[in-house]
This record gives sequence, C-alpha cells and structure tokens, in this order.
Amino acid sequence: MLEHANVKNSAVKKTSTDQVSPIQQQPSMMTSTQGSPVTNRALGFSNENMIHMQRTVGNQAIQRMFSSSHRTGSSAIQREVTAGAPETVAAPTVEVAASNPIAAPATDVPAEAAPVAGLSAGAPVMAAPPQQARPAPTKDLKKYHNYNVVFEWFKGRAEKEKKAGLFGYFDDLTTGEKMSAIKAMCGNDRTPTIDKAKKTMLTGVFTKTVDWDRFSEISREAKAKNITNYNADQARDYASYAAIGTSGATSGVSGTAAMSNTLGAGGALSVANAVAPAAGVLSGVASVSQIYNASENYDSSLSTAGKAQILGSEASGGAADLTRFTAGTVNGVRTFGGMAASGAATAAAGAAGVVGGAAYLAGGVAGYVESSRNQKKLAELEKGFSAKGSTGETEQAKQHQRDLGLAANLGGSTQTINKTKSAVTAAKGALMIAGGAVMLAAALSPVGPILLAAAAILGGIGAIVKFYKKSKRQETFVDKALNIDKEMTKPENAGLSREKVRQGVLEAHGFNNVGQCYNQLVTDLASMLYEGGVAGQDEEAKSVIEGIGLEVNRLKKKPGKDLIAKKLHT
Repeated sequence: MLEHANVKNSAVKKTSTDQVSPIQQQPSMMTSTQGSPVTNRALGFSNENMIHMQRTVGNQAIQRMFSSSHRTGSSAIQREVTAGAPETVAAPTVEVAASNPIAAPATDVPAEAAPVAGLSAGAPVMAAPPQQARPAPTKDLKKYHNYNVVFEWFKGRAEKEKKAGLFGYFDDLTTGEKMSAIKAMCGNDRTPTIDKAKKTMLTGVFTKTVDWDRFSEISREAKAKNITNYNADQARDYASYAAIGTSGATSGVSGTAAMSNTLGAGGALSVANAVAPAAGVLSGVASVSQIYNASENYDSSLSTAGKAQILGSEASGGAADLTRFTAGTVNGVRTFGGMAASGAATAAAGAAGVVGGAAYLAGGVAGYVESSRNQKKLAELEKGFSAKGSTGETEQAKQHQRDLGLAANLGGSTQTINKTKSAVTAAKGALMIAGGAVMLAAALSPVGPILLAAAAILGGIGAIVKFYKKSKRQETFVDKALNIDKEMTKPENAGLSREKVRQGVLEAHGFNNVGQCYNQLVTDLASMLYEGGVAGQDEEAKSVIEGIGLEVNRLKKKPGKDLIAKKLHT
C-alpha cells in the first residue's frame, strides 16, 4: 500500500513561502538544483543526494495526484524517509477503532491495526516503498486507566473464585475486545468503574460472587461469537412443563384412588372425588398449552411426517383431551357434590378419549417410523463424514467433515430420543382408545376412567424421560466435541477427575459450564448447516438437514438457522 512521506529541506521551505502548490514545488526545486552544481555544494548536498531527493519528491507528487486518500481527504499513515534527505519529519500515526466494538464509542477503543488509505483493493503496488514491519497488537490496558482498574479487579476475583481458566480466555482477547467487554460488564456506561462492575456482575444474596455465566457470554460476544441460544425455553415452555407435570400427578392420584376404591378400599373414594376436579382443570390447562405450542412449532419446512405429528397428534389430540377433561371435571364436581354422574358428560368424555387416542396413536406410530429411518440415515452419514475427516486434502476440508459428523451425531441422538417418545405416545393413544370405548359401553364402569388416567400418567412419564435424556446428552455430546477422552490421557491431567479436566477445557474455550458449551455447539452447527445446505450448495450439509426431519427450499432460504437448531436438539 502506498504511504506518503514528508520531506523538508531549505529548498522546499523557500518555495512554500511563495505559496506555490505542492505539485509546482517539485519541478521548481528540480530546476534550481540541476542547473547549479555550485549551489548544490553550497547547500551541503551531493549530486547523488539531490538526484535521490528529486526522485522521492517526484514520486510523492504522483502519489498525491492519484492517491484515493488524497482525493477524498481521508487520513493516511505517514512514514519517515531516511535515505539521502538531510532533514526529515515523521507525522504521527493515526489510531483507529478496533473491529467489532460492542457498545463502545470509537474514541474509547485503541488501535489494533492501522489500515492505510490510498490504494483500493487489487491496485498495483509496484511503486510503493517497502513497508516497515508492524508490531503485534497489544493486549494490555495500562494505557487506559479506568478499564485497567476494572480488569485488575476481575483478575483478582477470578483468582479468588478459582476461575483463572475462564479469565485466561478473557485475557487473551485483543485490547479493543476487552474494552468492549468491560464496558458491557459495567452496564455500558461510558466510564467503567469497579462499583459499576459490581452492580452489573455480582450475584448472590449473602455471599456475592461474579456471575461467571454472564462473564463468559459477554467475553464470547466481544470476540464476535454468535451466542444466540435457539433452544432456550420460553415462558410457554415452562407453562407446558408445569401443566404436564401437575396434571400427570393429579391424574395419577385420582386414578389410583379410583382403582383402590374398585378393589375394596372404601376410604379411597373420597380421595378420588376430591382430586378429580383439580386433575381435570390442570389437565385442561395442559391441553391448551399443548395446542398453543403445536401452532407455534408448525413450520412449512417440516417433513410430511413432522407436519402430521404437529397437526394430527399434538393439536388434534390436545383438542380432544380438552373436551375429555372438561367432561371429566363436570362429573368430578357432581360426584364431589353428592350427585350422580352426568350421562352426557360421560359419553362426551368417552368419545373424546377415543378420538384423542386415535390421534396420539397415529402420530406416535408415524413419529416412530420416521425417527427410526432418520436415525439410520444419520448414523450412515456420520460414519462417512468420520472417514473423510481423516483423509481430506486440506485441514479445512477435514475440519468441515468433522463438523458435519458432529451435526449428524447430535441429530441422530435426537432421533433416538424422539423414537422412544413416539413409542410412548402411541401406547398412550392405545390406552385412551380403550378407556374411551369402555366409558361409551358402560358409563358406570370405573375401568374407563382408570385407563384414561393411566394414559395421562404414561404421557407425563414420556415427557419427563425425554427431558432427562436431553439433559444427560448435553454432557456426552460436549465431551465428544471437545475430545475429553484424549485430554484425559495427557500427562498434565493425570490423577484429575473427568469433571475437573472437562471444566478446564471448557474455561479455556470461554465457557463456564456444559450447558453454555452445548448451546454454542448447537448454534454453530446449525449455522454451518444453513450456510452450506440452504444458502449454499453443500449437498452433504443438505443431507444432514433432511436427516433431522426438514425439507430444504433454497429459493425461499428455508429452513432457517433457528429451526435447524431446534430439530438438532429436540
């Protein structure tokens, strides 16, 4: 790139006093020096020095005429020219803001690199003088007192709270990245202080500690990481969990009490009558939540079986459940009040049980078949990616294959979990059909309500098992991605538990816990699959997307990263 030089000598000073333009100065000086060797000697210049200076000034004039920085008025880095000129002056370098500042004004961020204006990309650089080697970007904050004070405070807290590994990741950020992070850790205030850092980053009631989860997130975001958690539970998810859990529990109590009463335990009848209304109400809430979630989770990119599960099983089954629970609540209230059960309500509950059971049975069978097929496909893909990951032509190609293998592994484990859940859903549907049929055939028989209660319990168990398996899967998947087995064999880790080794590796990568690393892996893999399989022409990435139950439409750029992430995880 072109760099401009300032050259000062007596001849230039003389012409400048006459207010001659820079382009006119050089020819004037060249004429006076070439025509008078005596003058040259009087000024203390040799002919060789004068020739060199003439060439330098001529080059400078050309550079000023054609440099984009000179035309646009943008600042350029200037460098001292030492060869042959008796007197030179180096202009101060220009500081520029570090890339990717987060909530930090450019005036607060130090220079990490000084780009030189004046030459567009691809322009020839043959006439440019040789560039001097620039020092590596500095990482300390000693020149920025307020930031450095907060930095040292966090350093002390990290040592005290045994988070040196995580702080090491933060310490390895560039100066600009650190300043951006510190600003965020101080509530994005313009002037960081320890008090502001304490207010933003300390957590705890009695014992205050740094919120290291947030420290990790801010540090990774400052490094321009996409830390979006596409699988974060929302309010509707928590409501659904609570409704499913409480309705399953109350249905279990009610069903068990009814069964005990049938077997001769007379005291159980009052329990069944007391719990039945609450069970019906809570189950109704669970059904409403299920219907709402089904509408929110529906997407045109889902496979045919996926759409059938959402609409036919979750939505239709939830609607039938809502009818059944409403009718059951009516009878529960009547029984609790000493009245006979309503025949119409009993018939409605029985019919809804049959309809809802059929929806769950069909959805469960379809889900089981598709999950089994996808599981096998992803297992084959993972095996192929693993082989290519060790024989690729370049390291970049090998890494891409390893990433595809990780995505296939994660998607495959999700399909395995979903296959189990689908089998439970099908069994739940079968119980509901049987219970509803009994209620329609013999309204006074306790068998129907017992079967329906068993179906609710089974559905709750299936949801809990799926949640548990997904939670445990996080640790296994993170260990695979970070190659913890290999880390355990290193001499420096001899005698350490797997948990300690894992934690050390996590902190070295900027994570405070397994959950953060898992969420980042899902986000990164979803982004990789989208960029290659949807936005790009990577057929291997597309095959993984299809393997997790999605249809790719490259014209519409669907599915998006968020849906890919959800299907990788759920």
